[in-house]
Amino acid sequence: MRLKLLRTYHPNGTNGRLFHQQQLVCYTIELPWFQNQRNISCIPEGEYELIKRTTEKRGNHLMIKNVSDRTHIIFHPANYALKELEGCIAPVSKLETPGIGFKSREATQKLEKLCFEALGREEQIFITIKEETEMNIINRVQAPTPKFFRVLRTIGLTLAAAGGAIMASPIALPVGIITLGGYLVTGGAVLSAVSQATVDENTNEATK
Repeated sequence: MRLKLLRTYHPNGTNGRLFHQQQLVCYTIELPWFQNQRNISCIPEGEYELIKRTTEKRGNHLMIKNVSDRTHIIFHPANYALKELEGCIAPVSKLETPGIGFKSREATQKLEKLCFEALGREEQIFITIKEETEMNIINRVQAPTPKFFRVLRTIGLTLAAAGGAIMASPIALPVGIITLGGYLVTGGAVLSAVSQATVDENTNEATK
């Protein structure tokens, strides 16, 4: 099984989105990037293997193997990176600000269930960690649309439908009205497409 963690770096913390097969599993928070320094920095980008580890303190959990110059990097619940993390990764259900999230325990359980089931099938788990540079068109279209642009999208669809009705009318209409129908179809389609591709960056809750 392969996971992908896409990071966004900030001075007060590192936020991330963790995917499995293009599906968002959860969000993550980590410490800021300080050149991989122990206890104050998130770990370097790269590909790592995840394994199941058991301790008396934390029970069963996920650990990242072979992190350069670091040990015992695990996934565990935390809602405030600067106060609760020393290099590990905390799954969260919702992001608030850089390095701060909510409902971490629920997100951790969701991730562990996914991974423990895969490990139970004797699958290896690898995670690729890298910076999220640009949202691709598929993610952009699937992302939540702000309320204002949802209204514009509805208007665009209405205009396009009205224009289509005019152009498909069985009754002979003046050329000017037919031309207007064409403009309505084109304008409505453009308005709908632009509105759909507008992302609501304030909606940061993982689907459940």
